[in-house]
Amino acid sequence: MKTILFTATALSLTGAALANGNEWSALDREVETLASSLVDNHEGMSFSGYADIWYVNNSDNDVADFGVNNARIMASGGSGGFGAYVEYNLEGSTLLDAYITQDLGGMTLGLGRHKVVGNASSMEHERDMFFQTRSDIGYHYVNRDEGLTLSGGDGFNWSIGIADGTDFGGDEYRISAHGDMDFGGGISAGVTYTSATDAAGNDGDALIVDVAWAMDALSIGVELAQVGEDGGAFTAAGQFDGSALAQPNAIFDNDTSPMAIAVTYDLGGESAIGVRMQDNDDAAETESVDVAYNWGMWGVQYSMLDTAAGDTDTIIVGLQVGF
Repeated sequence: MKTILFTATALSLTGAALANGNEWSALDREVETLASSLVDNHEGMSFSGYADIWYVNNSDNDVADFGVNNARIMASGGSGGFGAYVEYNLEGSTLLDAYITQDLGGMTLGLGRHKVVGNASSMEHERDMFFQTRSDIGYHYVNRDEGLTLSGGDGFNWSIGIADGTDFGGDEYRISAHGDMDFGGGISAGVTYTSATDAAGNDGDALIVDVAWAMDALSIGVELAQVGEDGGAFTAAGQFDGSALAQPNAIFDNDTSPMAIAVTYDLGGESAIGVRMQDNDDAAETESVDVAYNWGMWGVQYSMLDTAAGDTDTIIVGLQVGF
């Protein structure tokens, strides 16, 4: 069953355990792994993986394709306060993650290739997403890169990171910080700041706020971003998402305030429905609505994209099975 993980970030939810029992700190399995599960004092490795098969149809662009979105293998293990995690996507033959962690007593150090510290939507693992695609905010700022992270928290969870950035080996870095908290009553919130400089010297930064509210079967999430001088510094980020489907509209203008709102409802019987509305606040007047229905391992999404240049509709049918 697709799990609904309520990331206030446009609820780029996904799934494997229906609805509201997940705290903010459990939104991203990768962060959870980075922060705790790899620092156990045990020997040996554990393996997991999943395959994600899609059918995508967009008659406006003459697209009607079956494809493998993901075919991932993950391995993790730890010993004596140290841990290691490796994730490889057989689709595209891409090494996504390869990092080592060390337990520092209340904090965790991570070093290697992993997701850059970001907001809930960008950090969420694809296998856990409720919708078939990320929110535009999540997609724009998601990135895997070589770098260092430090994370911790008890009640208030925090993480900071420094990575090579999109100048691809130059002397500039991407620096990010994130904090989140569960306030009780089903309300949680997080704040993320990220900045980067690309190979051309363009600077970019953004402040992102996530708020989520879970009430029994109903959950609501809001994702707000204040984009500074984006300057192209983040435009290469999405290619490191690991997904086979690009989101070309997830490119933001300078000094804009994109946002996303998502509502999901647990219908029972391993099924759930969700609606996500987005406004990119850009010169192209980009707005979109995604309607998703998940049942067991199956997911269907109908997306309506509207811009100044016209509108288009896309249907995605996905089947995901893991071990």
